Amino acid sequence: MTTAATPDASFYINDRNYWINGAALAYVLGGYSFAIFCIVQHLWWLNLLGTVLLTHTLIWAAYFVHEFIHGNIFRNPRWNVAFAQVMLFLTGSCYSRYRDVASNHLAHHKNRADFSAFSLPDFLQTAPKPIIRLIVALEWLYFPAINFLLRWFNALSPFLGQQRRDERVRNGLLLLLRGSLFTALAIYSPRAIVLYFFAYICFINILRFIDCFQHTYTVFQLGQSLPQYSLEHEEANTFSNLISLRWSWLNVLLLNFGYHNAHHRVIRCPWYLLPKLDAELYPRNYRQYVTLTQLIANYHRFRIHRLFYGQGTVVDTEKGLNLDNFVGAVGVSFLFSREPIDWLKLAASDSDGALSVREV
Repeated sequence: MTTAATPDASFYINDRNYWINGAALAYVLGGYSFAIFCIVQHLWWLNLLGTVLLTHTLIWAAYFVHEFIHGNIFRNPRWNVAFAQVMLFLTGSCYSRYRDVASNHLAHHKNRADFSAFSLPDFLQTAPKPIIRLIVALEWLYFPAINFLLRWFNALSPFLGQQRRDERVRNGLLLLLRGSLFTALAIYSPRAIVLYFFAYICFINILRFIDCFQHTYTVFQLGQSLPQYSLEHEEANTFSNLISLRWSWLNVLLLNFGYHNAHHRVIRCPWYLLPKLDAELYPRNYRQYVTLTQLIANYHRFRIHRLFYGQGTVVDTEKGLNLDNFVGAVGVSFLFSREPIDWLKLAASDSDGALSVREV
């Protein structure tokens, strides 16, 4: 596959529009606060508005973490770090240190690969059957059990192993603070805590649906040696899953995160310039465009399959991309780090097919 030359990359790297970014950040912070106000009220239409607004502001908060990691909002790195940590707190992703989250995501770009702290199929082999059945049942019902599991692993790992023992006080205080806030909300309005949890599930489902179909990168266990992948490999295994190619303004709903090929070409391009960069880089019939309508059926069809058998393949044919076996990834969110988990023992299949216990 041939790739287009990057047009005037310096413009995209150096442009910082503080009015646009300021308005977007004000929407996230103000919208989140107003959403909390709405869900504690006794009017159903305010509850509905608050739930939708809460879901969307959490989505934007998550994608702003991504922008801050790449230094795309402020010229001063300290401001990017400070605001990123606020957004991580809002999204409940604050149980990994920001520097670890950023390092893990930037390694994804540098190495043109994805990383995992452990093999999910191995974990599902090792877990007791009732736990596996529960996870499968929840995932079948679109409850993101694996994502919640990974989030709790991040929160509790400092207390269960030695790898992150220096984070015990930090994570303990964060658990206490967030636990107290949610307890206070539940006491004040039991309805509000239910609506918050529902909005949070919607938020995770939307994020993982988008993450699911943006790459067919090889997934490496932490510590494995990595091959040197080319730009052509990166481009062929990266997909721009836009809400709409025709009505580009709709993609702002997801902070233009769907322009993923363009993002990978110029990672310092801020979100509001990605449509312009994408238009300069690629023709409208570029094969790596995959609209959401093409992927919804795959997301539904493979929602259990991907837990056990990996992300599948995309075949490049004369008629375009064949997505029939594009299973998609699971648990690849940029919102938490993936350190080796020294307390989790998994049963891995050896060459004879027997199970052996190993540490990850």
